[in-house]
Amino acid sequence: MSFLKQKEFAILLFVAFVVFLMFNYYTGIAAPQANEFVNWGAYLWNFSMIIGTISLFQAHGSKILKKGKDWPYSILIFVSFIVYFIAAYTVPDVYKFILNQIQVPINLAIWVTAFTVFIMIFRGARTKSWLGILLLLSSAITVLWMAPIGEVIWPGFGIIGNWLNSSPNSAVMSAITICMGVGLIATMIRELLGKESHYLGD
Repeated sequence: MSFLKQKEFAILLFVAFVVFLMFNYYTGIAAPQANEFVNWGAYLWNFSMIIGTISLFQAHGSKILKKGKDWPYSILIFVSFIVYFIAAYTVPDVYKFILNQIQVPINLAIWVTAFTVFIMIFRGARTKSWLGILLLLSSAITVLWMAPIGEVIWPGFGIIGNWLNSSPNSAVMSAITICMGVGLIATMIRELLGKESHYLGD
């Protein structure tokens, strides 16, 4: 049986949580050990990045060798990764050029596809309830508020956009954040009580 599926691992997580909660959060006695624990988490994160890079090379390398579907794009991924990686550590000017002249425009192009979402909302608003129309109008006003041309067309877009951002949007985001926090606390309690075992591989 894998170690990740053993109950000892769950007990270890429970003990580590209680120890650091009692001796570090409330007293600060184990602060050095807690910092070391966090540092090890950062080390493991870096190690996971290495594993992800190896998996990337294995998957796309296999596709190139077998000439699978869209294998030329795998070559492009290889070349882009290598050039970007080397430039980041050896040629800062080339790295900044790639970042500012290639990556940023690509990200902007991806954001432009948001118009597709507006088209979908509009099509849904024609056949759905008044809530769809309200969603369409609020989205359009928000976009015009964020765009420099919005207030040039009509100054009211700025006033309405600020109100939408500071009142309804903030209230909804606060509700979502609270629900996420409650869900995380519930998940933590289930893990500590042994009710949640997905992280053990079960």
